[in-house]
Amino acid sequence: MKIIDQRYLESDNRYSTQPCLLSILELEPLNEEATEKLQERLYAALPGLRRLRGLVGKRADTVPPVVELVQQTAIELRRLALNEVTVGFVGVVPRMPGRYRLVLPYSAQSAAAPALAMATQLVNAMLAGRSFNVKAGLARLRALADRRRKPRGSLMQSARTLLMSVIPQRRFAMPWLAPRLG
Repeated sequence: MKIIDQRYLESDNRYSTQPCLLSILELEPLNEEATEKLQERLYAALPGLRRLRGLVGKRADTVPPVVELVQQTAIELRRLALNEVTVGFVGVVPRMPGRYRLVLPYSAQSAAAPALAMATQLVNAMLAGRSFNVKAGLARLRALADRRRKPRGSLMQSARTLLMSVIPQRRFAMPWLAPRLG
């Protein structure tokens, strides 16, 4: 499973009145047993996922449950890291089997794509039977969002001093180009 395309959409787009992150997820088919095991492991790692069953809207009936799990995991990670609750949408990409559209409205753009990337990493790790350090991932998301909110400090040069260093101090005139009076 991997994210093959992402783009930010302005508010009042076709999916939401909020700005959104539109992602295309590519995945291989999973059997029902593997999906159920994945769901159990995700519920153990993120207990809040059990409450998110209705927060993801389907745009098509052919969306596999694992796509919804990825979307719900991204929403839960954002809720835990940023206290940001949203409603997501999932759907198929027409004429592209194995590719699915995930739409996540956001209020903090800096954490939308990293949360979805972390969700896919978590799901991939769970599918492979590996562990994933959720606490460290949440700390990274919080740090990323905090870094984007804080001012970056003072500038070394103001615009005026910058121009002073670029524009030469000496001024010269060309009398033959000046307009003649009289």
